[in-house]
Amino acid sequence: MNVAGIVSEYNPFHNGHRYMVEQVREKGATHIVAVMSGALVQRGEVAVFDKHYRAKMAVQNGVDLVIELPCPYSCSSGEIFARSAIGILAGLGKGVVDSIAFGCESDDISLLRSCAEATSELKDSDLVREKLSKGMSYPKAVSQTVGEQFGIDVAQVLERPNNTLAVEYIKASAELMPYADFIPIKRQYAEHDSDVVSSGTASASHIRALLRAGENAEEFCPYPIKDTPTFSIRNAEREILFRLACAEKAELEQIFDCSSELADRIIKAMSQCPQNCDEFYSLCKSRNITLARLRRIVMHLVVGAVGSDIALPPFARVLAFNRSGAQVLAKCGGCLPIDTSLKALESTSDYAKRIVKLENNAVSFQSLCADGDYRPRNEFKRKTVIS
Repeated sequence: MNVAGIVSEYNPFHNGHRYMVEQVREKGATHIVAVMSGALVQRGEVAVFDKHYRAKMAVQNGVDLVIELPCPYSCSSGEIFARSAIGILAGLGKGVVDSIAFGCESDDISLLRSCAEATSELKDSDLVREKLSKGMSYPKAVSQTVGEQFGIDVAQVLERPNNTLAVEYIKASAELMPYADFIPIKRQYAEHDSDVVSSGTASASHIRALLRAGENAEEFCPYPIKDTPTFSIRNAEREILFRLACAEKAELEQIFDCSSELADRIIKAMSQCPQNCDEFYSLCKSRNITLARLRRIVMHLVVGAVGSDIALPPFARVLAFNRSGAQVLAKCGGCLPIDTSLKALESTSDYAKRIVKLENNAVSFQSLCADGDYRPRNEFKRKTVIS
């Protein structure tokens, strides 16, 4: 039994993801476990499809077991996103997951490791802080400092989004799963966030754009999606703006990654009565405040997440599995409670109850973002998909 873990969003699961799963199996994995984002995703938006449907499609197309990465971890910085997902894989028990597989623009594992070591060394660097004080964003400050201290070839790794997440997986694994191997899969055909289509493959962002426009995107997904309910955050812009208008500075400062200065900036932006979220973000954004950071802060405000909610996940909720996935579950015996029952997981600790509450808030918000009629469903009554 050779189990590979994949950190994923599957927003949505598409042909590129199926290619990656196939490649992971070709490289020796007999079983594949995916830790997948719930209702909210890392870029600070709602997922385009319901998480139970996304998990089902993943299992029908090569993944054996899907475990949820709930809010607030699923909608946090790359470092927290990666560390939380790796924490779940590690929490299944030592020897359950043997390797971490990830898609990336560079499959040079030595270079990726070097970049992981460089960014770890520079985490509290005075050189990085100096660049931040001059108005540079944190990702840019780190990348530039890496280039200065470790060479341009190492710094160039951070210029590509999947590489950046790969580096975070390596760093998190060094802390939480030092025994794990790595399976880098070089991204093929469609670039991240690209509109270029090649060989029946498109980026997830392009597929989502097609869905928002009411166009057919089925050629890019290995399953029919025509009648599947979709969600777009633009459908809840008025609710978001109302929540921002009601927010006070002290409340904003409790949110992870929201400084006092940024809280002031948000309040000032809302005082100008923005007509939509794009206008609000335009008023808030600056050289050292990225759009993704703003979106995540707004999502945390909407669902009620605060900085103290950010710790390692307290449980592993199973969303879908097949017969091979059941074999993996039979091996689990780590520090994390693992179950298909949300009620059972909620009762394991006060922190678990809090995380269940936040993810259910996220599900409720996603329901507000439905395109057309959509009947919300009780998360406690949702059935695990068994294929």
